[in-house]
Amino acid sequence: MLRRKRIVYLGLIALLAVLVSALPPVSAASQTKRQRSIVIDPGHGGLDVGAKGKFGSLEKDITLAISFKLKSLIEQNMAFRVILTRDKDIDLSNENRAALANNNDAVLFISIHTNGSFRKNAQGAETYFMSLTATDEESRKLAYFENNSSELETRIAGEAKDDVQIILWDMAQAAYIKQSSRLAELIQEELSSNPLIGTENRGVKQARFKVLTGVACPAVLVEAAFISNPREEQKLISNEFQTHVAQAVYSGLAKYIKLTFQR
Repeated sequence: MLRRKRIVYLGLIALLAVLVSALPPVSAASQTKRQRSIVIDPGHGGLDVGAKGKFGSLEKDITLAISFKLKSLIEQNMAFRVILTRDKDIDLSNENRAALANNNDAVLFISIHTNGSFRKNAQGAETYFMSLTATDEESRKLAYFENNSSELETRIAGEAKDDVQIILWDMAQAAYIKQSSRLAELIQEELSSNPLIGTENRGVKQARFKVLTGVACPAVLVEAAFISNPREEQKLISNEFQTHVAQAVYSGLAKYIKLTFQR
């Protein structure tokens, strides 16, 4: 029964994807006039602490610090309004994060995270965009952890929603897969080429992150480094490293905006 349900579900997703791709594209000029906000999403928060480091560092604190720095860079150098999904240590569902972006006509959505792994030597930065199929098993496990890291999220998990709602959420981001992929590439290039960051380039990957599925604009999730790696944990709590990560993400999104909206 579950298998049949999944087949029907995937079939509907494929059909809707074809219908969306057949729609005439919205010009960059009209998007620029209508959408003037960038949403930055500091991962986790409140009871949902995210991944934890050996020395007691919490993902939720580091993501908020990097997000504040990124917000400041955008506001200093661009004409976009910048919105944080949270500006303090509070619980916030993935559903509400996406809704905040959609309700403010966001032109970009960037979710900031730190990575975690059972392998102590895991290291590096990687950038994700949404896909129903994960790049690899490690990406699938990471998405599962991010999607189910708090009791708050389990209350709105897939089985708690009706099938139509799930399909609509998936299609919201499916219409922007190509743009999200390009944004992820540009950000990852900046993260991996910056010698001041000095982390391994783990590349651009795909996975079904709930925080990205409902966003109706190009959206990516950045894993800055591994908080589970003691050496990278020490970097992540450094104000200097956080600044370099924010600058790299800013440079990537600035290149994307220049290529997409200023032609």
